[in-house]
Amino acid sequence: MPTHVKFKIVRGLPWKRFICVKSNLTRYRVNVDTPTAYIATSTTAKKQIEAIITPEGIIQLTLGQDETIDLPEGILNWDVWANVTVGLNDKVYQPVANGIMEVVSYATVTPSQEVDEMEIRYKQRTDYNRIFTWQDDDGDVLTVQDAYMQAKNSAGAMVLDLRWYANKPNEATISGLTANRRGYLIPSAGATLEMHISDMNTIAAGSYVFDLFVKDANGDWDCIAQGTLVVEASVSSPPA
Repeated sequence: MPTHVKFKIVRGLPWKRFICVKSNLTRYRVNVDTPTAYIATSTTAKKQIEAIITPEGIIQLTLGQDETIDLPEGILNWDVWANVTVGLNDKVYQPVANGIMEVVSYATVTPSQEVDEMEIRYKQRTDYNRIFTWQDDDGDVLTVQDAYMQAKNSAGAMVLDLRWYANKPNEATISGLTANRRGYLIPSAGATLEMHISDMNTIAAGSYVFDLFVKDANGDWDCIAQGTLVVEASVSSPPA
């Protein structure tokens, strides 16, 4: 029965995934409860992953950003156990999912095979910074001369429009920009670029599609990343 899955965690970023347990024989969903999940951080230690059952009956796995930052880099094993209903009323506590977890640093290389499914997630009214390092076919860090990133909602309206700056702009410059442009893309030493979304940006909570274009030294443009921008709702409001 255990589902084998490979996940990726970026240290310092929140992480959330869902596991739907199905019968290997019938492929129907299996009823489970009381899940527990762990990731092996060494040969003798393990870290618990928050695991709950959603209203839809699937397992939600969650690690906060303060938890992922403590994970060691590398390939780690993980598994999930839960009570599985068998027959009419009997329950058996058994493994329902396992796999490997690739843990990478905050400023690590982003593999090219993930550019179509990248998720950028942050909380409303917070500053978000991330350094990206892409490699070309020869394994060299991709150096860019220009870049822009845009995100749109389901109606096609622009919610984020980041532009390239040769030098990091100050807060006064950022605050003077149009609301959905409050942030920047800039060069980063030893990396491809740094992305910043300012806490002064006014994006509403929700999920949006985005893509990121860069210009290389030859003047050619290429889309090197696309995926989902997730803005989590903030409970608190700035004091008047």
